[in-house]
Amino acid sequence: MKIIVVSAIITLIFTGIAGYLGNLRVKTTKDFITGGSKLGVLGLTSMLMGTIIGGAATVGTVQMAYNHGVVAIWFITGLSIASIILGLFYSKQADRKNFETIPQIIGSTYGKKSRTCSSLLLSMGMFIHVNGQVIACSALFTAIFGIGMNKTTGIVVLLLVTYVVFGGFWGSAVVGGIKTVLLYVTSLICGGILIFKLNAPKEIITFFPKDPWLNLFSGSISEDIASVLSTIVGILSTQTFFQTIIAGKNSKVSRKSAFLTAFFVLPVGIICTFIGMYMRIHYPGIQAKEAFPLFLIKHLHPVIAGISIATILISSIAAGAGLSLGIATMFARDIYKTIINPSCSDKKQLAVLKVSIIIIGIATFFIVIKNKNSMILEWGFISMVFRATPIFVPTLVAMLFKDKINPKAGIYAIILAPVMSGLWIILGLPKISSIYVGLITSATVLLVATKYFDSKNIKYNKTV
Repeated sequence: MKIIVVSAIITLIFTGIAGYLGNLRVKTTKDFITGGSKLGVLGLTSMLMGTIIGGAATVGTVQMAYNHGVVAIWFITGLSIASIILGLFYSKQADRKNFETIPQIIGSTYGKKSRTCSSLLLSMGMFIHVNGQVIACSALFTAIFGIGMNKTTGIVVLLLVTYVVFGGFWGSAVVGGIKTVLLYVTSLICGGILIFKLNAPKEIITFFPKDPWLNLFSGSISEDIASVLSTIVGILSTQTFFQTIIAGKNSKVSRKSAFLTAFFVLPVGIICTFIGMYMRIHYPGIQAKEAFPLFLIKHLHPVIAGISIATILISSIAAGAGLSLGIATMFARDIYKTIINPSCSDKKQLAVLKVSIIIIGIATFFIVIKNKNSMILEWGFISMVFRATPIFVPTLVAMLFKDKINPKAGIYAIILAPVMSGLWIILGLPKISSIYVGLITSATVLLVATKYFDSKNIKYNKTV
């Protein structure tokens, strides 16, 4: 066990130093936010992988598979599909370089109030997901180092804040590259052990009954599809991924990187699903969130296990850091620069970015220690719902049908969609299905409000 701990610490220190060196390239807020939009395919793919494959996609998928079987694959499937769509549509923004945040796109169509409202709601949804990433990280620390959850959470939050404050986007890109290589080596090793040494696929098929463990639609078809849909639209509505995709040198680089990410993430999810189900067979009494690190400890050489555990930790921290950077970016660009202090200098904005990230870390610590036994993917799905419902449809319409919508309709769609989703959940109806309610509400309000305002000849003088 001592070898595992030492190996993990050395790996964490090495990647931490590499991330800090990325800070040497940060001269302006644009460098901190998007790396100056200078990334090539390798750097951008690394950054996308570092943001998309976090604790929810690894530890959370294993936890879900341990508790519910193959349905755990839906989350990672949604991530893969979302990456393809990022490449098909959002990559075009890399050439235009006229927007740095999703709320800026919304503001350009629906006005300043819509921009501010969307920024606040999107930040709230992303913040929910940061908490899930920290819980995933804390589970790994608890399993390896044997310390209490409160102390573990403090360490993880400190690492997350340090990671992004001192490295910014360039630090994330450097560490993302290291993490991507380590993660794939870990996945290949685990996959090889599962198939050739443990004969896990055959054992899983033999041990578990088809329903519900081996049934991809063990809930209802509408709910399982909704879980994929919520992941897809949540990714497409998240500042972090938009911020990453526009960091490419051009649209061709961004598109290719998104497609590569889609190809790379799916095998990780399949392997994590097998690990969760295998651990359920052989270790039925453990805490589900500790299934992944325990598998690494039990079946990998101590040195490799330590590196692998550190890699998963880095994945979770990188994903949480990316989300935190996205929230801070929206605050600095859409709230502080736009409303609070329009004449502030670039240096002042950079300071605001870093202070915002520290505040996010402190808030995360207190929320996580109050919800330390919650399901990791539960945070992810709820976050996707509340990121997507106010943002997805208005953003899509702004990008594709800007001249066919009345700008005054935007603010109503942005506010009413999450309200209806929230009421759906409060009434005790299926949480994941609330994604349908929110998206339908958003589209309906945009159409109905547009027809109403146009019929009344009501124009809207927007100020972005």
